[in-house]
Amino acid sequence: MMEENGASVQERCPLGVTILGSGSKGNCTVVHYGRQAVMIDAGFSCRETQRRIKECPCLDDVEFQGILVTHEHVDHISGLRLCSQKLEAPIYATLPCTRGIRKKDPKITQVANFVAGGRFTIGPFTITPFNIPHDANDPVGYIISVDEWRVGVATDLGYASSSVEYQLRECDTVVLESNHDMNMLAACNRPWGTKQRIMSREGHLSNVSTAQLLERIVSARTKNIMLAHISMDCNTQEKALECSGQALSALHRNDVALTAARQDTPLETVWLGK
Repeated sequence: MMEENGASVQERCPLGVTILGSGSKGNCTVVHYGRQAVMIDAGFSCRETQRRIKECPCLDDVEFQGILVTHEHVDHISGLRLCSQKLEAPIYATLPCTRGIRKKDPKITQVANFVAGGRFTIGPFTITPFNIPHDANDPVGYIISVDEWRVGVATDLGYASSSVEYQLRECDTVVLESNHDMNMLAACNRPWGTKQRIMSREGHLSNVSTAQLLERIVSARTKNIMLAHISMDCNTQEKALECSGQALSALHRNDVALTAARQDTPLETVWLGK
């Protein structure tokens, strides 16, 4: 496959996905292509976000073109304003989400708004936001595309709607929530109301629900599954990986690379085209 300038796919920059951290104490993912990048959520302090960026050699000299917000919960926006300022990266969110953000941080003024289902570009990235079922103000997931490569991000959702399945089905890399183990959730000391919220259709995906979703979205082009938003007290990386790994095995897709993000340290970058 040749580009108009004659450069082959192999000669282009690779597309990278780096999860700086994911969980109830903070979420931040970077999609990068050459020296350009977009950040999805800014749930760590600006100082901590910059520290984690420095831990990743592939992010040393990237220029952030924007910060895409999935929803206004604090573990996704706690460092949003300062990260936007320090990185000189504009903020993108739906209008209802923006209103929720400003209630928590009135100093955030400039936000570029979009409508879920629309499509827009930031630098080399084509962004397609899509609705997800979660207890927030118009929450979204994202498809981020560069040339023929597609990365899907869906990290907070109570169930997978048909539109979520449609969006994730033709992605090369999927960043997908695998939040809790049902037995660990039942046994933990969280209030019953919190447990009900987590298990609701606007809460979070369990390991089993994530595995069942993989059976419906893994396609011939799927190369990487990156599990995210794994609960620190109601799940383990090992349980999440085992459950999703069994689903991939049942599909005879042991060729798909399966990894799990951690709360306290960046996950090794996943590359497309490298």
